[in-house]
Amino acid sequence: MRKEIAAMNETTPVTAIAADDEFGKAEMPVNELLVIAARRSGKSPIALGREFSRLYNAGSMLSMKDFVRHSLWDTERHGEDGAQRFVGSRSVWPISHTVNDKDWFRVPEDKYIMDLLCQAEGIPLPNTVGIIDDSARSYAGTPKIDTAEKLRDLVLSHPPGALFAKTLGGLIGRGVMVIEEADDTTIKRTGADPVTYEAFLKEVLSEEPYVLQERLDNHEALAPYCSGLTTIRFPNLVRGSEIWQPCVAMKLTTAGNIACAFWRPGNLCCEIDHATGEVIRIGKSDGLVTEYIEDHPDVPGLMGLKLPHWDEMKDINERTARVFGAIPYQSTDLAITPSGPVLVESNYAGSFDVLQNATGRGLLSDEVKAFFRKNGYDFDNPPKLAKETKKKKFLGLF
Repeated sequence: MRKEIAAMNETTPVTAIAADDEFGKAEMPVNELLVIAARRSGKSPIALGREFSRLYNAGSMLSMKDFVRHSLWDTERHGEDGAQRFVGSRSVWPISHTVNDKDWFRVPEDKYIMDLLCQAEGIPLPNTVGIIDDSARSYAGTPKIDTAEKLRDLVLSHPPGALFAKTLGGLIGRGVMVIEEADDTTIKRTGADPVTYEAFLKEVLSEEPYVLQERLDNHEALAPYCSGLTTIRFPNLVRGSEIWQPCVAMKLTTAGNIACAFWRPGNLCCEIDHATGEVIRIGKSDGLVTEYIEDHPDVPGLMGLKLPHWDEMKDINERTARVFGAIPYQSTDLAITPSGPVLVESNYAGSFDVLQNATGRGLLSDEVKAFFRKNGYDFDNPPKLAKETKKKKFLGLF
């Protein structure tokens, strides 16, 4: 196997094979990814390297990890040209910053600003009870928590497990937690031992602003399948006065997780039929490869489930997308609670991979490619960015 990989490196561009390492250390070496691909596909590493190189050079920024994650060598699964429809997971920022005005980035991503704009539109939101921040910034109408004493008083005014915390401007579900218990001297978050309020502010939150909200529960139709709040992702492409979704995905929490990001072990990613709200595909990951299963691994009945309040969900998404209508490529995350749909987040851009994991298809249909082309990014003739410029685009927002 090692000899085959060495031979492949002589015949395949090194820049293509090493793409996963271009903007930081890969989680798994490329040669190990090739070994996994060879075992799963029955093809030689040389052949796989050539297939990957062809896809990489097509301009969609696929990495070797993307190639393995979606089994892009598998023509039975994707068809003869289906692999060419996939776009790399790391492509979202250079593409989104091309089609969007970067000055709008913080408008939806800052949870406080997003809430203010959406409240004015009458969009249902989680109840924010406070923002933890010791900077000079103020939050009109929302209590600011800048001392251990204020944090203690706020937390103790709510029942155990009733509060959910997330970063004010964070991405990809980073830093989310439930405040499970508290007393006069200590506070306990999910999966950790109790600490003092002072330690919680300085060590756990690392002096980064956090939003404290009343914890949301799933609607009873979804609750049996979930271990935490599940959200539905609407990718919104603004085409003139039209808001269009190429697909809809549900990020479903399982395995004890409290947040729904697909990268958390055990979580599922489902495709939802846009017209009916029905679950039509269920994806799961082994930590690397996304596979598709016939039903929920523990509780039968997820496949074919029709999500409640579907027309209302689509209406709330549409209204939210229009609030941020100056952003051509955006997305929203909605939860379905016992009292109805709630907007959890609006996003400048949004992961391409969430959509591809949910549907099992490449995002780049002719219609999607036409949208990006019209807004300045042509996958058939991608911008020739210098390596340092690319690096800044990738790393500037992480």
